[in-house]
Amino acid sequence: MTRQTIILGLCLTLFGCGQPSDNSNKTNYVDTTSQTGETASETKNNLPDTSNQYIYDFMAVVITDQKLDLSFGLTTEPEQDCDLSQDDKTFLKTLLIDKATQKKDTGDWRNMTITINQLPKCLTKADIDEMLSQKEKLSNFIWDNSRLGFNTSNDKNWYCFSRPLFSKDRKKVVMMIRNLCPGLCGTGWTVVFTKQKNKWTSQTGGQWIH
Repeated sequence: MTRQTIILGLCLTLFGCGQPSDNSNKTNYVDTTSQTGETASETKNNLPDTSNQYIYDFMAVVITDQKLDLSFGLTTEPEQDCDLSQDDKTFLKTLLIDKATQKKDTGDWRNMTITINQLPKCLTKADIDEMLSQKEKLSNFIWDNSRLGFNTSNDKNWYCFSRPLFSKDRKKVVMMIRNLCPGLCGTGWTVVFTKQKNKWTSQTGGQWIH
């Protein structure tokens, strides 16, 4: 073996030792990206959500329709459900349209079912699925009072609202409103809003008094 061959071999060996392998570099890169992505996702999921402008636009309708008092305070944490006695999955099913008993409107009052202080059966299964999906997506939602205008310094009377849940066509909304005061004091009610000819109307269900 010549002297030149030995020197060339040593140079190739030293050059090769200084370079990281492609597999090692790729593995480190993937791990770092994955960890960063998970951390960002967890941080985002833990942040309170005060967005969704359509909710605040609708709340302007609620405040006017229900004659709510802006001098009252507000609990920024939403009520968990639209009804005080049942969870939303159970309660919304009570508003499911019963197609088997629907009657054609002939204009004859004898064919109408009249209920007193009872919410209308106005939701389809698709509406209920959509509402429950909205609730899940808004799990981190809290109220931004700067967009509602209540008096947060009032600790004698305050409101608590559930998240308004919109039907699939955005023409029906279900929510709960509570009007509270210190001690065992206050009242609450569930409201169904219906939009027809670009105008919202409301129907209130049973009212609870503390």
